[in-house]
Amino acid sequence: MEAVKSIEIIESMLKESKKSLYRHSFYFILWGIMMIIAGLADYFFYGKAYFWTIWPSATVVGGIIASVYSRKEGKRSGTVTMIDRIHLYTWGAFGISLFLAIFYAAYNHLSPYPLVLLLAGSATFISGGISRFKPFIWGGLVLEAGSVACAYFIDNRYHGLVFALCIFLAYVIPGLILRKSENA
Repeated sequence: MEAVKSIEIIESMLKESKKSLYRHSFYFILWGIMMIIAGLADYFFYGKAYFWTIWPSATVVGGIIASVYSRKEGKRSGTVTMIDRIHLYTWGAFGISLFLAIFYAAYNHLSPYPLVLLLAGSATFISGGISRFKPFIWGGLVLEAGSVACAYFIDNRYHGLVFALCIFLAYVIPGLILRKSENA
């Protein structure tokens, strides 16, 4: 009887973990779209006065949408799994590191794209590994490759385009795959 009960508990935990992963698809799609818009705007307005203001604008709008969705979803789901906590800390660390990296790049008059892509790649790769979702693992690697390309091979003027492409491949496509599998 104890073995059957243990198996039921494990199956229940796996089911909750899968639901948790599906809930995260919204954030990847949202932030993917927001960052693609910002990256493309950065490219098209590169060198213009205050062209950089698209980034804080996109971040604020995305943050408001994510907060509203999170509150609504939190009330609906009710449970916080271990996987939820791991994702929370992974992406929380990413957010702190992202802020510091952008500040560092701005202070030193460097393009932030190589650092942003590197950090996003690490967090996405970790999320993919934790959840065993290969599109996020591959997405993390795409972001890492974009980081190297921006750091060593691509002129700063084109960093926004590289960023937008990498985010599309690493966030939007896997997010849509995940969302589709949730609704299947």
